[in-house]
Amino acid sequence: MYKRQLLNRLGILVPAFLSLFLAAETGVATGTIGVLVGLWGAGSVAGSLVGGALADRVGPRRAVLFSQAVSLAASVTLVCTQRVTVLACVVLLSGCASTLHKPAGAVVVSRELPEAGHVRAFGLLYWASNIGAAVSPAVSGVLLEWDPLWLIALNIATAVAYGAVATRLPGPSGPSGPSGKGGPAGGRSPARGLLAPFRSGPVARFLFLSFCLALIYLQKQSTLPLDMAAHGLAPHTYGLVVSLNGLLIIVLQPFVSRSAERLGMDTQFVLAGLLVAVGFGANAVAGSAWSYALALTVWTLGEILLVPQASAFLVRHAPEGGAGSYQGAYQFVWNLGLVLGAPLGMTVRERYGGDTLWAGCLVLGLGVVTAYALSARRPGRSRHSAPDSAGTDGSDGREES
Repeated sequence: MYKRQLLNRLGILVPAFLSLFLAAETGVATGTIGVLVGLWGAGSVAGSLVGGALADRVGPRRAVLFSQAVSLAASVTLVCTQRVTVLACVVLLSGCASTLHKPAGAVVVSRELPEAGHVRAFGLLYWASNIGAAVSPAVSGVLLEWDPLWLIALNIATAVAYGAVATRLPGPSGPSGPSGKGGPAGGRSPARGLLAPFRSGPVARFLFLSFCLALIYLQKQSTLPLDMAAHGLAPHTYGLVVSLNGLLIIVLQPFVSRSAERLGMDTQFVLAGLLVAVGFGANAVAGSAWSYALALTVWTLGEILLVPQASAFLVRHAPEGGAGSYQGAYQFVWNLGLVLGAPLGMTVRERYGGDTLWAGCLVLGLGVVTAYALSARRPGRSRHSAPDSAGTDGSDGREES
């Protein structure tokens, strides 16, 4: 599964290179390109939710094959049209395909590995994804200089290759669905499966707190470069500093995941939230490339702890046959953190200054850690319950932890 994740991440046509391709090949106006890239982002947000329900309903193999078929069709169409309305539909589908396959990994881990190995397995998936993300921009940049069409060729080639290796993934767990009740997860409708994670008290709280951390973490893509520029650092310096994030993940993720197995799940989340809060809060006193890099190292360690822990938490709380939907819900709130966090951070910075923004990140992060710690200590809380098994017992699927 790790090699498949790396292969797919290598070929994703990310927004930066998508905009360059559209500018070079379609001739549409700059403002229109901005709208199209926004549609790509909207598709990626929706794709994680849909992909989770799809993986639960038809199995990870079919979910991945479907996502790569959509990616392949979108890539081919992208080079065959210059009509803005068609491009809008194609870009939306391309963004959707970029995240549609991701929850399938959670389904494979939950089915094929014992619970004790979940955190480490999710850490290795994340590690492989970051290797692909580190290599992809360099490869895409070279291909763009040769000919923009090579970007599409890369996307097509990786979609075909990923689809081919995905045929070895497991399919549906049984003819009557995972729960053996005549359909996936007890016969739930797709819409009910999408909403199930948000109707469970413990999981809904976890998703909300994760969303708050995403608001902080994703400032790295919006206000952080502006803050560094305000301190006189050149754009290439920002690029070098931020590239340290991927390098640290590639180097440290396997070792941190192995060490984190000794910690409890609650401890991992609290420590991860604390590191993210302190790391971004430290930007308030940063002014040089080295100080920004030091702050980045702190919040990267938090990221390394957070991502696999969150995936394992949701798998353990998911009802039978619902791991994909729960994983998709997490990816949805994380992507939503970028959609809402970028303009929110920009507004705070413009009105109150960068120091206020980073202090706010620290306060919000500490609030998340405190709220989670208090929730974890509530009596009667079960970390392994599946409280929202589609309400098949006649309840509304809600549970108070």
